[in-house]
Amino acid sequence: MALPAKDDATTSRGNVDAMDTGSSIALLLRSDTPSPDDCNLAEILDFFGIPWTALTVSEANEANIASLTASHPQYSILTSAPYLAEALQPCKAGMFPAWLVAAASVFVYGFRAADPCRALLRKITGDPEADIRGIDAWPITVSVTGAFPDMCGPMSAQRIQLEPGAADAALVIRHRGELQSIVVAPEGHLFAGFSYSGVRFFADASLVMVDIRERAATYFDVKKRFAGAVPVVMYLKWSFRDICWTTSEANACLIIDDPPLWPRYGFLDFGELLQLADKQTFATTIAFIPWNWQRTNRGTVAAFRQNSGKLSVCVHGCDHTRGEFAARSADLLDRKLKTARCRMQSLLNKTALNYENVMVFPQGAFSPEAVSALKRNGFVAAVNTEVAPADDASNETTLADLWSVAIVRYGGFSIFTRRYIDHGIENFAFDGLLGKPCFVVGHHDLFRNHGSELTDFLRQLASLRWKLRWRTLGDAVCRSYSIRRDGGTIIVKMFAEQLRIENMKAMTQRIWVVKQAPQVVSLKGVTVNQDVVAYEYVDGCLRLIVDIPPGGMADIRWVHHEEPDAFPDSESVSYRLGVAVRRYLSELRDNYGLRDLFRFRK
Repeated sequence: MALPAKDDATTSRGNVDAMDTGSSIALLLRSDTPSPDDCNLAEILDFFGIPWTALTVSEANEANIASLTASHPQYSILTSAPYLAEALQPCKAGMFPAWLVAAASVFVYGFRAADPCRALLRKITGDPEADIRGIDAWPITVSVTGAFPDMCGPMSAQRIQLEPGAADAALVIRHRGELQSIVVAPEGHLFAGFSYSGVRFFADASLVMVDIRERAATYFDVKKRFAGAVPVVMYLKWSFRDICWTTSEANACLIIDDPPLWPRYGFLDFGELLQLADKQTFATTIAFIPWNWQRTNRGTVAAFRQNSGKLSVCVHGCDHTRGEFAARSADLLDRKLKTARCRMQSLLNKTALNYENVMVFPQGAFSPEAVSALKRNGFVAAVNTEVAPADDASNETTLADLWSVAIVRYGGFSIFTRRYIDHGIENFAFDGLLGKPCFVVGHHDLFRNHGSELTDFLRQLASLRWKLRWRTLGDAVCRSYSIRRDGGTIIVKMFAEQLRIENMKAMTQRIWVVKQAPQVVSLKGVTVNQDVVAYEYVDGCLRLIVDIPPGGMADIRWVHHEEPDAFPDSESVSYRLGVAVRRYLSELRDNYGLRDLFRFRK
């Protein structure tokens, strides 16, 4: 059986192909020459795997739309206010053309404070005094409704303090009929839904659409980039929920960087951590520095073995020196990774404590070469706070990468992102709306005052409208994937080098697994439940078909040719002494609060 064609093959007129027959479709109403916002909106549709086709204002008539949507059960229209105003110019007040009434819904953005847009707002709301206000010059507090969870998901009932420029306009509507305020501020509606004359409209006050192809040097922040991002994502995830890329649950893990496996480290007490995990029901992974492999406490290690579903360790660098994985030399990186894995294997041999093959880069610093080195050294994924390489010149990360389950920009190897608590609950909520896993990072000081701040934040996470599943980090990344239906086909987009997926149905399910891979030179083969299986490589994508029996699980692994065992990293005596001094001083600082005396970054 042939696998589906690549789903992101966009043309200037749309991305619809034969595989989309029978699904809903988006109609982009725009001008003959697409504007930057038209292109940005098309990119967002492609990102979510939503089939779309373009329609110019001059083509907007019943016959053309019937032809474009003949093989689709329903369509929704997405357009800017100026285009819709032009298309509706011949219509009388309260009257809309049949092609508009036939749409499942109409999403309109770009209400500029000009007469045509103001007149359109009054025409589609039936409010003769409806108006548009500019609000980009000052910070505002917006409220997301809690009454529309199907659309707002984890962002339901959030109150968000936006920075100046994060929102650019608000709609003032005094609707006499059905009006659902989805996002509102004191100045007016940022996003609202209403029905008028048989048409269900969703009005987004955003003036422009975010360009997800834009380069990104840091994490996405809804407090800074709300307009053109949050409302359209809400709408698309709701309107095309049956066909867009989605996730069935949000995998979550608390990641604590640096501590050795001792009963207590700084403010972190492992006994208290276990009690808190039992009470709040969460899982923790320690980003363990391999240099510490010989410096463990027997009782603490035993607690990890006995609570393997709640506690685990992953790999945190090698010596944890500054920028050790920001290096560009492949030989140096391979030696570092061989040394790190050798030490972790020694930890396993000594204590019987297994480790998860996931890398957390020290200080978040990495190079593109380091990401490729992880793949050829048997790692399944990286998890990181920084989203771009340490060398700005090599940064290729885009906003689309930040919205994805994981960044796969560098050699096709996945870097999952994580957040600190001070990023704000609203950013974790937006990640959840996008379908990203929930990875919370902290250091020992997260447990100051017996973890009271952490406890409060975990309660906030639990209160969000999502299906949160706490797992150790290795299990969480292997279960984080995107899924969509294309007619009767289930397509699963894999990110980590290992995927675990279960079939809870009463009948066998066939899934088509796809994984982005710019090249397959290092690929040795693919296994499903340890059996070697056939696959194909098309258009930079690895693809295979997997049948999962009722109640069964498929453990899918991409196996790469690993680098031959190298000699352990043999550094100079002065280097080894410097590493030891750094580690001991870090521990003195963390355990005894000598922050003013030792001012260096961990």
